[in-house]
Amino acid sequence: MFEGQTIDPMAFIETLREFHQTDPGERGSLANALSDLIITKRVDLAEVRLRLADTGEHELTDTLDRLLALIEPYIEEGGVDE
Repeated sequence: MFEGQTIDPMAFIETLREFHQTDPGERGSLANALSDLIITKRVDLAEVRLRLADTGEHELTDTLDRLLALIEPYIEEGGVDE
């Protein structure tokens, strides 16, 4: 999806929006894509949060927070082994 590059925060937000609107049982590939971007530091989360605050999309901020809570152990360990 976003191989090897830092992505535009709006592209991340659009994927997060799609994740938020998708049935929880069908979120796997989107969750993996978003998680990969976060773990490999290819998205500026501060910029994402700022833009979400500017647009008032608090439900997306909550979704992002829940996703971050799930992947936090991988972030703290510096990623996952391929």
